[in-house]
Amino acid sequence: MLPTLKENDIVFFKKYIKNKSLLKVGQIVIFYHPLKNIKLIKRIGSISKNSIEVFGDNIEYSDDSNKFGSISNEKIIGIVTSSINKIF
Repeated sequence: MLPTLKENDIVFFKKYIKNKSLLKVGQIVIFYHPLKNIKLIKRIGSISKNSIEVFGDNIEYSDDSNKFGSISNEKIIGIVTSSINKIF
């Protein structure tokens, strides 16, 4: 998600609740990768009734909907509300 989020940033999010949380294009979400056992953080690019397409801000190097397609709303964990840059 460079340049918006950097490695070691701390993110705050609100839990996604299906049919209660409002998703908007441009929001950053945390979700389970549809093919791997990992969590990702990406920006919503488009929304349909039961799925979203997500894209990284660094498109050239991003593992996103260009590679794995749309993700089910069931895979969404939360909506990022803010972040803090953690400096070591």
